[in-house]
Amino acid sequence: MSASLARVVLAQVTDATIDVGRLLALVERPDAGAISLFVGRVRDHDPQAPGEVVGLDYTCHPSASALMPGIVAEALAEADPTGVVRVAASHRIGRLAVGDAAFVVAAAAPHRREAFAASELLVERVKQKLPVWKQQFTADGAYHWSNL
Repeated sequence: MSASLARVVLAQVTDATIDVGRLLALVERPDAGAISLFVGRVRDHDPQAPGEVVGLDYTCHPSASALMPGIVAEALAEADPTGVVRVAASHRIGRLAVGDAAFVVAAAAPHRREAFAASELLVERVKQKLPVWKQQFTADGAYHWSNL
């Protein structure tokens, strides 16, 4: 498998709804026997927000959009030293409702092991390094910050 097939086809921070089907289509290729899809969604609870979560607002540092491609490329290079994985990743900012997709990663590879490994490391690295903060709103009208 050529290292030229291992590439980041999308690494973005966006205020638009994430089209999961688009990310899958971006990584699709004839030799991909596996596509790992991670969809991080807004849930109705969180240990850092006591009570029922009814929505949240993701805020990011102005550099987040510029940093995202490098974070993704670095994680991909570490997870996929043989160069067989193609990835697309999108992190949403702005106001989101319970159930909305907040962070999506699609990783395609000839075999599931490479796809899973790349997807998992990429998710962890973006969560660690991307300067994004989450303000969660609870049913009682309060809000709670996390990732500060």
